[in-house]
Amino acid sequence: METIPIRIRKETKEALMKFRAHPRETYDEVIARLMSSQTDKDPISEDTLKAIEEGLADIRKGKTRELNEFCEAHGI
Repeated sequence: METIPIRIRKETKEALMKFRAHPRETYDEVIARLMSSQTDKDPISEDTLKAIEEGLADIRKGKTRELNEFCEAHGI
């Protein structure tokens, strides 16, 4: 494995140490694990994006209802 030096602040190094799963875990392993935990494994579909955009457009146009009104209309 190729290694390269990186510069991080002392505070960052100390924070990374707190994320170690075990004392011998390398900083590379910690960073890789943290990055993989932040990756969205199920990206938003085109249909979902379209629905979100339509919903936002409705909000901008004032096509909204009070929560109480919605609940009453749906028997909640």
